[in-house]
Amino acid sequence: MVVTPLRPGWLTSRPIAHRGLHDLAAGRPENSLAAFEAAADAGYPCELDVQLTDSGELIVLHDADLTRVTGAARPSSTLTGGDLPRTRLFGGDQHVPTLAQVLERVDERIPLLIELKLGATADRRALVRGVLENLGNRNGQYALCSFDPGLLRFLRAERAGYPVGQISGLLKNAGPLRRLAGRTMAGNFLTHPDFISYELAGLPSRIVDMWRGRGMPVLAWTVKSADDERKARKYADNFIFDVLPEGSGH
Repeated sequence: MVVTPLRPGWLTSRPIAHRGLHDLAAGRPENSLAAFEAAADAGYPCELDVQLTDSGELIVLHDADLTRVTGAARPSSTLTGGDLPRTRLFGGDQHVPTLAQVLERVDERIPLLIELKLGATADRRALVRGVLENLGNRNGQYALCSFDPGLLRFLRAERAGYPVGQISGLLKNAGPLRRLAGRTMAGNFLTHPDFISYELAGLPSRIVDMWRGRGMPVLAWTVKSADDERKARKYADNFIFDVLPEGSGH
């Protein structure tokens, strides 16, 4: 497969807000419309998580279970469209949004780094096609990424037209074989990602350095302090932040 790299400047030009510019104390929980609105107002690109529910909804939510974000032990995949307005995040007034709602709220003001998350029963092709259909009528700047090389292969097969990235890191919760495959990113030779998003705790990495030496941009996640930022700037080309150290807006 011959793939022409897609490497827009925004991927490395400004720090990327992790799940929006969130601040729970200010009423802006992660992956909420308020967090994305704040990021758009401040001009920061955003990273966000997208899952496909059993009823076909594309929801913006990180966890496979609602316990952490709502206190209710329920699989995220069971949410329906009717549930979403009532599914409040961290006890506040913000609810679990759909991808379409986030796109509408951001309104192409900032680039979006969209992570495709595959649930236990989700259909890779349906997830990929659903995300691409949501983006298809918009002219914003987008990049797509996933831990799952299989999803990247579907994105390539669908000729997504957006930069495609491989996410990886220490993968401490994965089984031994999956951890080895993920850390080495051997699948890159098949999926030809345009960039890598790698766990900051796993840097420096000889594998990451090898890909970076081939001209592939590396994003480090997740920066939460000034020390984290210094490390990210040393071993990566940009970073995704939960807490942006003072004075590091560029």
